[in-house]
Amino acid sequence: MRNHIILFLLLIGMLFTGRHANAAPHADVEDDRAALAFPNSVTFSATLKSGAPIASIALEYGNEQQTCGDVTAKAFPSFTPSNAVNVSWTWDMRQSGSLPPGSTLWWRWRYTDETGAQFTSETKTAVWLDDEHPWQTISEGDLNIHWYGLDTSFARTMLDAGLEGLRRNKDQAGLTPEGEIDVYVYPNYDDMRDAILYEPSWTGGLAYSDFNIVIMGVSGSDAAWDKNTVIHELTHVLVGHFAFSCIGTIPTWLNEGLAMYSEGELDSGMKSMLERAIRDNSLISLRSLNSSFSELPEKANLSYAQSQSVVKFLIETYGQEKITELLIALRDATPIDNALREIYGFDTDGLEDEWRKSLDAAPRPVSAQPTSQPTPTFVPTYAPISGVPLAVTPTPYAIPTSSFGDAGTTEKPPERTGPPIALTIVLLCFCLLFLLIIGVVVLGLVVRRENYKAAKEKEVKNG
Repeated sequence: MRNHIILFLLLIGMLFTGRHANAAPHADVEDDRAALAFPNSVTFSATLKSGAPIASIALEYGNEQQTCGDVTAKAFPSFTPSNAVNVSWTWDMRQSGSLPPGSTLWWRWRYTDETGAQFTSETKTAVWLDDEHPWQTISEGDLNIHWYGLDTSFARTMLDAGLEGLRRNKDQAGLTPEGEIDVYVYPNYDDMRDAILYEPSWTGGLAYSDFNIVIMGVSGSDAAWDKNTVIHELTHVLVGHFAFSCIGTIPTWLNEGLAMYSEGELDSGMKSMLERAIRDNSLISLRSLNSSFSELPEKANLSYAQSQSVVKFLIETYGQEKITELLIALRDATPIDNALREIYGFDTDGLEDEWRKSLDAAPRPVSAQPTSQPTPTFVPTYAPISGVPLAVTPTPYAIPTSSFGDAGTTEKPPERTGPPIALTIVLLCFCLLFLLIIGVVVLGLVVRRENYKAAKEKEVKNG
């Protein structure tokens, strides 16, 4: 019995000794921090220490978002080998593109000293957001509203609108939040645009479904517009999360139609536009709405109105459950036509036929040529979602918020025109001159070759 006890104690000692021998050295890191120069860059810095001169250093960094796989970026800052190294590296958003305000950054240091000992620092995080404004937060359920420069009652209005949007999406399409959603409300559009890089000057809001984040500016003149913006953008986040896929796509008419339908009935301006298109037989082909909408405001607005009407037809005719099934099929990379056939019994053309019948609209035009099927465009998390009224309108009315197109521009897009006549003539002259030079060179080569050939023949003949 005594021998058994001794053997047991020896085994325990060997176990602990083995664990101690294989344990990684503890990283000695001081002043590990991230200095934000929002929205342009963030600089990571720290003091790394070891018992021997440090030979290599790598910064691992990234941000928290929904992805198809874990991705870790690495940077290798320059340093002078020493037992204690002050190191820093700057992530320049002006080169990589900016992250959404409110997103979470993470980073850690990996380094090795001259003895081969490897060290890894604790992973740290920081919120990518400016510190210039006195941000406040109001929350309920899975929704957080962050704001500044506005009174609490307005923030409460935005929160109530968001909660109503979540309720509608659950009832109408079976969409529920996957985690908390953060909405950053800026008191005006200029402040919102200053918080992001490389977005159109007319951008009024953005939805980042991969981050569960929405940012938006306030119109300052139309509370109903602002409330609809919250609802619309939250819908994009919910759809993006629920139907997230690395290989599947969602037709634009479905994504935008769900967002428009969640806002409620079309306003009088968009309703009139849709009715006029039905009356004039100028409806847009549903297949052409699989991809990005037109950049022309009038055509884009009709695209939004049609999308809302088609989604409304599907939900109110066939029920919410089938819309959920459709999104699941698309998430599983089923092509839209196949998904529609499996769930509803018709493809995109058949859907358009049934929808037109429900509106007493003219039958869908059938072309003698095969119907083109543009590749659906995935709703990008960094795409502009407009919420800005046209400059020619005193208040926002018929321009819906959107992940696509220019249907929220503060200015009318410039008309597309050809180059000036003078420039055309100059370019034409340059082309002719270039061709003339080439011709002279080619002719010279031919003449030289013939002369050379004649000389050789003469030499042979005389020889």
